[in-house]
Amino acid sequence: MPRDPERLLNALLDALEPLLDEAPERVLAQIARAAPWLREEPEVLYLEALARWRVTGPASARAALERTVARDPEHADARHALGDLLGELDDRAGMIAQWLEVSRLDALTDRARGLGRAEVRARITRVAEEVLAGLPEELRERLRNVPVVLEPRPSRALVEDGFDPRALGLFEGPDDFQQRSVEAPPQPARIVLFAANLEASFPDPAELEEEVEVTVLHELGHYFGLDEDGVERLGLE
Repeated sequence: MPRDPERLLNALLDALEPLLDEAPERVLAQIARAAPWLREEPEVLYLEALARWRVTGPASARAALERTVARDPEHADARHALGDLLGELDDRAGMIAQWLEVSRLDALTDRARGLGRAEVRARITRVAEEVLAGLPEELRERLRNVPVVLEPRPSRALVEDGFDPRALGLFEGPDDFQQRSVEAPPQPARIVLFAANLEASFPDPAELEEEVEVTVLHELGHYFGLDEDGVERLGLE
């Protein structure tokens, strides 16, 4: 082991991370040339897995993700990616098991990072209200009984049902067609924004506001039963 392993590890990570999206093959080549002890570091294994996924698909990333989690059981990003991978491989039970751990680990991280501050929640609420206020009057009328509510992250019950613990939003309840077709819908409709997920993923205030707008519009599309093109035609984007 070298005298300053942390410096060497950080130097390798700094070299690999910018290449991941544009040149994942180069990431794999650099990792292959690294010292054996570096190749087994959890963050290096994680980047290897992401690069393999980009180059040859999810199945090839599985071993590296499993080694990442084995070496660092609290690596929430690796567990989330492994859950995604298992879902793509039709292993629903495995996906849910990983995502439940992500939900637990993220909740611990929220407390440590001080997520959920009142001013951030207020910013999310303000942007959501501005999006709704900017809709055509006819659409605002059809949304009058559909509140937008904030929750920290998806509940355990949702995750147990296969819902992504890092989702940014969710539409629940009867959609617009059902609301107008059924005399008394069995449950109220609502749009949920997961404030801690939004804040954790977009710490920059300007990026956060932009993503809140995108998320609200996405969930409105679910309510109105629209695909992305339909949302655009209605002037929601």
